Amino acid sequence: MSLRTPTTDQYSQSLLNLQNVQAQIAQNTLRLSSGNQITSPGDNPTGAASILDFQNSIQANTQFLQQATSANNLLQSAADAFSGVIDGVNNLQVLAQQALSNTTSASAGPASLAPQVDAIRSNLLSLANTQYQGVYVFAGAQTTTQPFTNSGLTYNGNVPPLPSDYINLNVSATSQVTTNIPGSTAFGTGTSGDLFKAVNDLYNGLTGNGPSGNSTAGITTDITAATKELTAALNNLYQQQAVVGGRQAGLNDLQTTLSGINLSLQSAQNGIQSTDIAKTYTDLTSEQTAQSAILSTMAKTNTNNLFNYLT
Repeated sequence: MSLRTPTTDQYSQSLLNLQNVQAQIAQNTLRLSSGNQITSPGDNPTGAASILDFQNSIQANTQFLQQATSANNLLQSAADAFSGVIDGVNNLQVLAQQALSNTTSASAGPASLAPQVDAIRSNLLSLANTQYQGVYVFAGAQTTTQPFTNSGLTYNGNVPPLPSDYINLNVSATSQVTTNIPGSTAFGTGTSGDLFKAVNDLYNGLTGNGPSGNSTAGITTDITAATKELTAALNNLYQQQAVVGGRQAGLNDLQTTLSGINLSLQSAQNGIQSTDIAKTYTDLTSEQTAQSAILSTMAKTNTNNLFNYLT
C-alpha cells in the first residue's frame, strides 16, 4: 500500500494563496466602504501622483475663486453706491430746473428747494463713504480712513491717486483685478466733474449765497452754472460705473471658467480615484469564492495525513 501525505511546499503554497486572496478581499472591502479605488499610494503610484496633481490644481483654483468672489463683492458695493449717487444727481437736476422756473416766486422760489438739496447732499456723502465689511470702498488704499468730510468738499486721500491707492487681488496665476476706485476719481474731486463742489454750488445758489449774489439774476446765473457742473459730474459717474461693471463682467467670466475647470479636474480625479462599485463587488465575490475553495482544499488535505493510518 502506498501512502500520500501533503508536502510542506504544497501546504505553504496553499497558505500563501490564502493570504493573497484575503489581502485582496480586505482591499476590495475597503474600496467599497471608502468609495476610493486607490486606498494607498502603493496601490497605483502613477494614479496617486495624478490625484495629487488634480487636488493641488483644484485647491489653487478654489483660492482664486474666493479671491474673485471677494473682489466682486467689493465692486458690487461700489456699483450699488454709484447707482444711488446717480439717482441723487438726477434728482438734483430736477430740483435745479424747478428752481430756474420759479426764481421770482417767494413761496416756491429757489430757497424753498434748498432743504431737499441738503438732504440729497447728506445721502450722497453717505454713499461716498460706503463701507464693505469695515472697509471704506472709496478710500483708496487708506481703507480705514473716511474718504469724504466737510460736506464732501474734502477728500482724505491722494489727488490724483497714486498706483498704491489701488487694491489689486490675484484672481488667477497670471492676472489681477483692481477692486476699488479712489473717491477722487469716482466723484471727480478737483476736476470739472467734481460732484460735491457742484452740489454745494447748487445749494449756495438756491440760498443766494453763490458768487453772483442774491439777486434774481445772480441766483439764476449760479443755479445754471451748478447745473452744468452736475452734468459734468454725472458724465463722470456714468464712466466710473461702466468701469466697475466691466470689471465685474470680467470677474463673472473668470469665475465661470474656473468653476468649469474645477468640475473637469474633479471628474478626471474621480475617474482615477473612485471605486467602480460593480466591478469591485464582482471581484470581491470571486475572491470570497476562491477563499472558500482554498480553505476547503486545505481542510480535506489535512485529514489525509499519517495519523489517519496509525489507528
